[in-house]
Amino acid sequence: MQQDERNVGYRPLPQAVRGSTSVRGRTPFSYLGSTVGGSMSRIQAWADVVHRVKNRLSKWKMKMLSIGGRLTLLKSVLGSMPIFHMSIFKAPLGVLRSLESIRSHFFNGHPLDSNKASWVNWKSVLASKDKGGLGVSSLYALNRALLFKWIWRFYTHDSSLWVRVIKAIYGDDGNMDTLVNTGYTSCWMSIVQEVNNLASKGIDLRGCLCFKLGNGEKVRFWDQRWLEGGTLKMRFPRIYALELCKDITVASKIIHPSLDSSFRRSPRGGVEQHQFQNLCMLMNDVCLLPRADRWTWKMSGSGDFSVASVRQLIDDKILPEAHKTRWVRYVPIKVNVIAWKVKSDSLPTRFNISRRGGGMCLMGSSIRMSSGWLG
Repeated sequence: MQQDERNVGYRPLPQAVRGSTSVRGRTPFSYLGSTVGGSMSRIQAWADVVHRVKNRLSKWKMKMLSIGGRLTLLKSVLGSMPIFHMSIFKAPLGVLRSLESIRSHFFNGHPLDSNKASWVNWKSVLASKDKGGLGVSSLYALNRALLFKWIWRFYTHDSSLWVRVIKAIYGDDGNMDTLVNTGYTSCWMSIVQEVNNLASKGIDLRGCLCFKLGNGEKVRFWDQRWLEGGTLKMRFPRIYALELCKDITVASKIIHPSLDSSFRRSPRGGVEQHQFQNLCMLMNDVCLLPRADRWTWKMSGSGDFSVASVRQLIDDKILPEAHKTRWVRYVPIKVNVIAWKVKSDSLPTRFNISRRGGGMCLMGSSIRMSSGWLG
């Protein structure tokens, strides 16, 4: 009748979890600072992240710091606080707008409940210095870059446990080219859907992935993008239809005496013959090397993936472009920022105020604007 209480396998479930600190039957809950079990596609699920960012921005920090100090704090702290959640979940646009509003108010030195006019175009602040901005970068680009890092890991860490689980559920290609229906989607399919949405907007991140051919033993000849111009099954669909072994590797295909050795029949005239000749000409330049195959990232010279390169690629597509910002390292940051404001016409001059409807009031008053007031 008596059971060994130390053996959890023989204990009833309520007794086994009685000493646990987790609350049973209630989701979502917080684990190691991250929300588990909730729908992160809802704005309410990100309320804790927005609240923490607001609490970090105390008024004394904003008042005591110069504009150069606020810019430094903006880049180092506020841009990295929500990074844990953004590395896993797609942030709703409403949440991103709220966080960008908080950052914009802090940069301008305005309280969050203030309705003061902002003379700086926030998108220009987010743009890189090469594009005429201050290089803050948008949280939209940060979130999407962190999500795409999972796609990079899916290709490069194919022996990891989580990759094998994804392949077991969605197939060897991770269901990358499948259109996702609207509504609830899994975390992985949400990432795939967002990458495809970016591609439809002209930001083809998967196109920046390239397989650097080595011995060709791990590269699938038809399915994987190991040559410029996309996969071979998309470039030569009529020849791909003749292939008997759809998963044949590059090494197995090259060692054959002819490329049509694994076809169910020889290519006939017309389109088939034309595509087969182009494929043969393309394969004449392929040379196998005595090293392992590996994925490379086109946006870096070393071929290694970086979130910063993806952020810059997205920002350059969605943010406005102007003349390159001149940044002098040997002068204080606040001087560089003021010079940038002057160049971008982001100061409350008489003309700018008149454009916002305040010109008549100023012309009728005896107040004279001075350069000291503009500073």
